[in-house]
Amino acid sequence: MKPITDFYRVLSDSEIELLHENIISLLEEPGMKIENKPMQEALLKKGAVVDFANDIVSFPKKYVEEVINIASLEEKERIKKAVIGQAMETVPETSYDKMLTFSWHTPFRERTPQIQASFGGGAPLYYDHSLKQNRYATTVDFMRMIKLAEGLDEVVTVGNAVHYLKEDDGSDVAPKIVAIKGAAMVAAHSSKPGCTTIIDRRQLPYLMEMGRIVKGSASEFIKNPILVNIHDTEPPLRLTRPEAAIIEDMVKNGISIFILPMPLIGISSPVYPISASIIGAAEILGVWAAVKALREDNPVEARCVCGVLNPVTGAANFSTPETVLADLAVAQLFRQKYGVPCGTGIGLIDAPFPGPNSIYERTFKATASSLAGEPSFPVGIIGGAVVFSMEQAILDLDIAAYQKNLMRGIGGEHFSQSLELIRQKGIGGLFIDTDHTAQNFKSCLTFTRAIKNIKNTNVSEALKSDPVELAHSKCLEILKTVKPYHIEEDKARAIDNVVKAAAKELSSISGAME
Repeated sequence: MKPITDFYRVLSDSEIELLHENIISLLEEPGMKIENKPMQEALLKKGAVVDFANDIVSFPKKYVEEVINIASLEEKERIKKAVIGQAMETVPETSYDKMLTFSWHTPFRERTPQIQASFGGGAPLYYDHSLKQNRYATTVDFMRMIKLAEGLDEVVTVGNAVHYLKEDDGSDVAPKIVAIKGAAMVAAHSSKPGCTTIIDRRQLPYLMEMGRIVKGSASEFIKNPILVNIHDTEPPLRLTRPEAAIIEDMVKNGISIFILPMPLIGISSPVYPISASIIGAAEILGVWAAVKALREDNPVEARCVCGVLNPVTGAANFSTPETVLADLAVAQLFRQKYGVPCGTGIGLIDAPFPGPNSIYERTFKATASSLAGEPSFPVGIIGGAVVFSMEQAILDLDIAAYQKNLMRGIGGEHFSQSLELIRQKGIGGLFIDTDHTAQNFKSCLTFTRAIKNIKNTNVSEALKSDPVELAHSKCLEILKTVKPYHIEEDKARAIDNVVKAAAKELSSISGAME
C-alpha cells in the first residue's frame, strides 16, 4: 500500500505569508504580557521594547525571525539524528532527544504514522460507567487508569490522564501535592511513564528527582524528561506569572518547554476563525522567543488548541469546523513555513460522557486533521478535557485504527499482485477461501475492539453491540487479566521519600501559585 502524500491545505501559499506577517505585526504591536522579570530582561538584550511597569514586551521582527530560523535548524538536526539508518516512517515519536517524553499533545513529525497514543490530560473528573456519572477520581481510579494502559500496546506513555484529587476515604489531597502524588503513582506503577502535570514552580525539584530515580540518572532524565508537562498561555497574548515561573525554572535545568495556547473564537479572539490562528501562533512564537532569550539551546515544542463561542450557552466548545480550521492553519504555517511541527486540538472534544457524541466528535476532528497531514491519537479525554473515561480510551483506539488505515492509502505494490490474483480466479471467481486471503486479511483489513460493523436489521441483536458497553467490557477484561507493574523496591522507597519531603514542604501552602 502507498501512504497518502497529498494533504488538504486550509490556506494558500499567499495566505500563509499573510498569516506570518500578521503574527509578526501583532508581536510588535501590542506585543505580549510576559509576567517574568528574567524573561523581560533577556528579551530586552535581544532588542525587544519592554514596559517593565506593565510587563508588556514588544518583540522586534528581526529577533522573532531569528528564533524561527533557529527552531527550523534545530528540527532538521533532531530529525537527522533520530532517523539515521532508518526510514522516517519507522521512527517512533519517542525517539527524539531532549524533547519531553511523548504525550497526548506531542505533534507528529511523520504524517502517516503508526498509532502511538498517550494517557494524559489532567482531567479533574473520572467517568464511572457503573454509576453513569462523572466524579472526582480516587487512588483506585488512578491505578485503574495506569493498569489499563499496561494492557494497551498502542499506549506508549502514561501520564496523569485524570488528577488524583481524593484519597480512598474521600478526603481531599492537598492542592499543592496533587501533581506530586499523581506523578509518584505513575513513576512507581507504570512501565511506560510519561508527562504529568506541574502547576507550581515549587513542585519542579520533586518531580525532577522522581524522574531521575525512574530513569536512573540525571543524564538519562534530560534525554526525554518525564513527570513534567505543558505550559498554557492565557489568551489573548498573556503569559501569566505562575506559568512563566515554571518555564524559567525548567529552562534553568535544560528541560524542553511545551507551549499550548487556547484562543477562543468569539471570546478571547474576534469571531473570525483566522483571528484565533493569529493569536495562537503569536503566543507560541512570543513564548518561544522568551525561552530562547533565556537559553538559546533549550528545546521548545508547541500545539494550538482553539475553542469557539457557543452562542446559545455562552460557553466554549472545541468540536466544530471552526476550531479545526483555526488549529490547522497554525499547524500548516509551522510545518510549511517554519519547518517545525505544531500539534492541533484533536484531543479536546465536548461530549461529557462516552457515546454517540463522543464518537462522532473525535472521529470528525481526527479525520479532518489526518487528511491535512496533522495526525494525532488522543485517548480517553472528553468533556472539554475535564473528564477521563476508560471506555472512551477504547473507543478512541478504534477510531485511531480507522484513522491509521485510511492514511496508509491504497495501491502501491498491490497493483501488480492484484492483477495476477484476479486472473488466477478469472471471471466469476471468489477469494474468500484462498490462501492469499487467509495469509493477508489481518494486515489488509481494519479490526476494532468495540466499534463493530453491524449488518443486522434486528434491532435487539444490534443493541447487544453497543460500542460503549463493549468498550466497558474490554476495560474490565484488561483490568482482570493484566499483571500490574511495580518499579524496583529501592526505587519505590526513594520515590516515597520524595513524596514525603514534598508533602512536608508543600502541603500547608495555601494561596496563589508560584
